[in-house]
Amino acid sequence: MNYGLLADTAMLAGKIMLQGGAETYRVEDTVRRILKTSGAERAEVLVFSTALMITMDAPSASAVSKVMRISARGTNLGNICEVNGLSRKLCTGEIALEEMYEELKKLEKRKEYPPAVVYLCTLITVIMFSLLLGASAKDAVFAGMSAIVMVLFRAFFMKHGMNEFMYHVTALACATFLVSVVQALLKADINLELVVAGTAMPLLPGVAITNAIRDTLQGDYISGAARIVEAFIRAVSCAVGIGAGLYLGHLVSGGVL
Repeated sequence: MNYGLLADTAMLAGKIMLQGGAETYRVEDTVRRILKTSGAERAEVLVFSTALMITMDAPSASAVSKVMRISARGTNLGNICEVNGLSRKLCTGEIALEEMYEELKKLEKRKEYPPAVVYLCTLITVIMFSLLLGASAKDAVFAGMSAIVMVLFRAFFMKHGMNEFMYHVTALACATFLVSVVQALLKADINLELVVAGTAMPLLPGVAITNAIRDTLQGDYISGAARIVEAFIRAVSCAVGIGAGLYLGHLVSGGVL
């Protein structure tokens, strides 16, 4: 048994799952199962939302310990499902350790959807959410206009690697400001609340809140608390952006708050 390769495989599997938005307890369970295939006397796994640590006492080698910092996180359920599938195959002996490591390396390097597809889906999502909330066709046009602003800001922030908090605040502020000013200038009869709500829906921390609750119920209080803070910060950034945009829009258009 190559214990170094086993540790690297377990770390890579945990990294991919954390970056894909998996719950802490799910990552710990998967990594521990991979380490246990070695027959090690002790295999300890400690996972936070931003870090991954493992220690393994190999029966015929010195102890192996590894630590990894997880900086980039998102939502990729496909990667989580594939890693889970590979770990099960390794545990049942369907694939070799070397084969699993190579598959994980391919999975890590696999390109996600191109930016153009992401931007188009953002536009469609904002419009559909607005309609789902009860907006009219005219409202949906304004929602599409605000979605274009969101897409432009997303492209700019991804290019320069800026943090999400500033992206949420500035993008929502500018999108809300633009819609409110155009509505005032055109004297358009639209439901601004539904337009703004549809624009903000893709940015709301639904996954973070869900994972925070599930981690907390599993007893992972540190990770649960961290995810609750993450969800709170995202919600605050959305609220600040929308509030600033509406306030500036009313000032410029002569409205009264």
